[in-house]
Amino acid sequence: MLSQLISMVDSMRTEQTEMKEQLNGVVKKQAVMKENQAAMREEQTAMKTEQSPMRREISEMKTEGDRRHREIMDEFKILRADQDHIWKKTVENERDIAQLKHQISNEHLNAPT
Repeated sequence: MLSQLISMVDSMRTEQTEMKEQLNGVVKKQAVMKENQAAMREEQTAMKTEQSPMRREISEMKTEGDRRHREIMDEFKILRADQDHIWKKTVENERDIAQLKHQISNEHLNAPT
């Protein structure tokens, strides 16, 4: 009975030693994971720091793009007004030419021969 008890205690010690070794392995892995996590946090902080000027630059580019777009649209409005004016003048000139042709042809027909 005593030998069985000694055998059981020895077996328990062996299991306990194995469990301690496994636990030590888990603790080491956990420490490595914490180091990796800390490194990732540092990288993330660095990326956020880099993103801030980029966002500012993108915002400035958008503002500049909007300004240029407004300028171009204003120029198009001016061109459209010019084109409308030119067409109006063209129509008026065509009418005047038609009237002059009509007058000339009437004068030519009514001229004494």
